[in-house]
Amino acid sequence: MNTARRTLATMAASRMKSWFPTTTYPLIVSAPMDFVTNSKLAAEVTKAGGLGFIQGGRDFTPGSPVLKKLDGQLTQAREFLGASASNNNNSTILPIGVGFVLYTATTQHFGDTVVPILQRYHPAAVWLFAPSPKVPDTIASVIKALKSASDDSWNPKIVVQVGSVAAAREAAAGGANVIVAQGVDAGGHQWASGAGVVSLVPEIADMLREEFGDKEIVVWAAGGIADGRGVAAALALGAEGVVLGTRYMVATESNAQDFKRKVILSISDGGANTVKSQLHDQVQGNMDWPDLYDGRAVVTPTYRDHRAGVPLDENAKRLKAAKEGGDTSRMVTWSGTGVGLVREELPAAEITKQVRDGALKAIASLKSSL
Repeated sequence: MNTARRTLATMAASRMKSWFPTTTYPLIVSAPMDFVTNSKLAAEVTKAGGLGFIQGGRDFTPGSPVLKKLDGQLTQAREFLGASASNNNNSTILPIGVGFVLYTATTQHFGDTVVPILQRYHPAAVWLFAPSPKVPDTIASVIKALKSASDDSWNPKIVVQVGSVAAAREAAAGGANVIVAQGVDAGGHQWASGAGVVSLVPEIADMLREEFGDKEIVVWAAGGIADGRGVAAALALGAEGVVLGTRYMVATESNAQDFKRKVILSISDGGANTVKSQLHDQVQGNMDWPDLYDGRAVVTPTYRDHRAGVPLDENAKRLKAAKEGGDTSRMVTWSGTGVGLVREELPAAEITKQVRDGALKAIASLKSSL
């Protein structure tokens, strides 16, 4: 590795350590997956030197049960972390992050209902995703609300998940500290049209350097990454952190249902056996996601019927009947294309360490060959 590259790598490692003092290089992040992640999983990732996220939901109406759940999760996370939190340079910071989905009309209440909860717990990062294309400047307005509540004791890093260079530019202009460049290999919800991480990450990194060089904004890579080799590749592309989702679905602490765990562990050839489609939501009656987004999930008989021309209403009836009969084969299992690299169920801490060690091994192997 030449001096310039070594300097850049050192700066990236130092910056992430400065921003998130409990973490270890390279930074491994667990995605804020709804119905999967929880305070225990996030805490275990953090205690292993990664950065764990919980999911804060999308209903920010005053009195929403989602807000009560968020408060409870943050209380639990603080209890689980204990000494890990006190290792931070500022002991008032809770070294996990919280993710939010922003496309609903209730986002207008974010500053009044969500921010006060976050102020009580001081999470290290806040992750924002999926603003409604019908409401311009949603990201900027939410960031403004967070920054207005920040002070010397709490100034969370703002993480914005995007699927295009244009969205990354908008997030950077709105005040994001971290851009999650989510490629189309990712599982779960994402931009309906986009690129893989191999081209998306470096293009976003170049754009940030050229257009926002006076600001300290970093890129994390997400999408199809399930082991240390993927992490090493993402770092080479210009990422300073790497997000894993599907890999943590089978963590022992995960809330994922048993049938989903079995599906994840049995699937190989992820590019052929997962697919991006809005059908995954629609067949479950989830019709509120904007057209800008879709999701990647494991191919099921439901999807095959859809391709064969079965109408949505009929497909939904078949799914409901199968579910009522105990047949889970038609049910949706969100998954990225890296699913074929997920081969065993492990504790979240072990996954984090295994992936990080694998990345360091891959990097060392490359260095030795130069």
